[in-house]
Amino acid sequence: MNLEGIRVLLVEDNPGDARLFQELVRDTGAGRLKLEHVNRLSTALDRLTNGNFDVVLLDLSLPDEQGLATLTRTHAHAPNVPIVVLTGLDDEALAVKAVRAGAQDYLVKGRVDRDMLVRSMRYATERARALEALERREEHYRSLIENSLDLVSILNLDGTIRYASPSHERILGYPLEELVGQNAFSFIHPDDLAITRAAFARLNQSASIECRFRHKDETWRVLESFGRNLSHLPGVCGLVINSRDITDRKRLEEQLHHSQRQEAVGRLAGGVAHDFNNLLMVITGYSQMLLDSMHAGDPARDDLEQISKAARRATDLTHQLLAISRRQVARPLIIDLNLLVQDMDRMLRRVLGEDIELINDLAPALKTVRVDPGQMEQVILNIAVNARDAMPNGGKLTIETAGLSVTEEFERQRQSPAAGEYAMLSMSDTGVGMDTQVLACVFEPFFTTKEHGTGLGLSTSYGIVKQSGGEICVDSKPGGGTTFRVYLPVVEQPADELAVRQDSPILRGTETILLVEDEDGVRHVMETMLKRHGYQVVSSASSSDALGQAERLGGAIDLLITDVIMPGMSGRKMAECMLKHCPRMKVLYVSGYGESMDAEAAFLQKPFTTEELALKLREVLRERE
Repeated sequence: MNLEGIRVLLVEDNPGDARLFQELVRDTGAGRLKLEHVNRLSTALDRLTNGNFDVVLLDLSLPDEQGLATLTRTHAHAPNVPIVVLTGLDDEALAVKAVRAGAQDYLVKGRVDRDMLVRSMRYATERARALEALERREEHYRSLIENSLDLVSILNLDGTIRYASPSHERILGYPLEELVGQNAFSFIHPDDLAITRAAFARLNQSASIECRFRHKDETWRVLESFGRNLSHLPGVCGLVINSRDITDRKRLEEQLHHSQRQEAVGRLAGGVAHDFNNLLMVITGYSQMLLDSMHAGDPARDDLEQISKAARRATDLTHQLLAISRRQVARPLIIDLNLLVQDMDRMLRRVLGEDIELINDLAPALKTVRVDPGQMEQVILNIAVNARDAMPNGGKLTIETAGLSVTEEFERQRQSPAAGEYAMLSMSDTGVGMDTQVLACVFEPFFTTKEHGTGLGLSTSYGIVKQSGGEICVDSKPGGGTTFRVYLPVVEQPADELAVRQDSPILRGTETILLVEDEDGVRHVMETMLKRHGYQVVSSASSSDALGQAERLGGAIDLLITDVIMPGMSGRKMAECMLKHCPRMKVLYVSGYGESMDAEAAFLQKPFTTEELALKLREVLRERE
């Protein structure tokens, strides 16, 4: 290092020694080296406060301070300025102590020459600057680690935690003093312990692993960890582990995979349901009409009733398939969940039986939700039936409602819907519970643990809740019962009045109906149904033919019945074209597929009975009158 231009503060009270060091400085030839001399420590401290010095030559014996205290006070006042201690021949031991206390070097008076002085000042300044640079680097890396979102730890080879970064407390909840000294394996989930130990054994090279780590609140967080064995490095002497909390990522990945599986099954189910419902429409229609024409003692009546009963069961199955695919026709209303639960109380008690106690704990002033009441009843019934089967020796089913405000923090920490305002319906049983493997598949279509189960009840409930814009979650453990929670977004509107449908005493009519259906069997059975109820029927197998029929008939058409999905032009588009010329004509849509219909549109889901069709026709035509 070039000493020219540096500033030196000489603190020496002996005039002869001060003169000696001044001459030695001049002899160095460093013309621009600036030397300032003071003879008291107080003056030196004042100069260090106001001046910018590169090195201090400090005598330890001064009028106002003696010994190591001289160094201590000077170093505390100017910690970044290197100090070279000046000592007498008999104080060399004291000088050594001073170096250990923070001085960069020492010089013995009477043994100092020019070269020794230059070497000492150069060493002192270079060493001070190297230490300063090292401290800056250490502070840089320390700040990176301490402010990192990742978990950084150093472990002994046996798993004992020697160092844990501050992020451990933020992410896992433990104060650092509760982690340091503990064995990391004691925090690992028992099911992940073997694979974690095996990964540790392979840490001679870089390795990564996923495992569950116990949080302070006793929940489990999924950590993705990368480790390396650096026990051969003196500054480390252990296993360096860098971990990241991926719990939320794993949850989102599982939700995505589940949604993808549901969507794939839903597409298949929806397609099957469409074709199946058309077949059931023919079976249901003809069997019902045959039953209506038979007298009570006909020997074939029982056989036909079994056919009709099987068709109804098959119809229920297709409705479940459409619910799984979230294509079930929904007629949402604004309802009070409390009233819905109260209305179902008597039915649920019959379903549960005398051995199971039903408890309702309903929150007052619960906000309303927008759902299809019938579908929500199906969700509650499905969960109740599962609860009953999980309590073969009796137990307790508790139904609770509550208003819930989900914050983003709550959403991240727990299995819950997105942030927002919800009405929550909770159903908790005291049954046998489920293990993690069953719990992971509980909403999967066709998955069941029952001997004669279809595996469609909970998957149907899942589809209904999701189609309603809500979320359904489940918590369970073996022997600890099960809790299902349904979250539905609240609306700031009063509940709709649920109209009680009155069966019309008049099921017959004389109006002219244009029937458009591309499936021959379905068209024929519907045409027969309509004629048996007195209607004048004009049938078409395509949209183009129906438009021609409408043009010929003009205003004579009272009602159009059309399948929603038609080859060429859809039923909706065809109806729009006809209404331009026949504005008083009413429209009834039918479909074997779950269609998204406007709330005001008249709709019947295939298959339907003759009576259901007749009632719907009178309801729609009454509006025309």
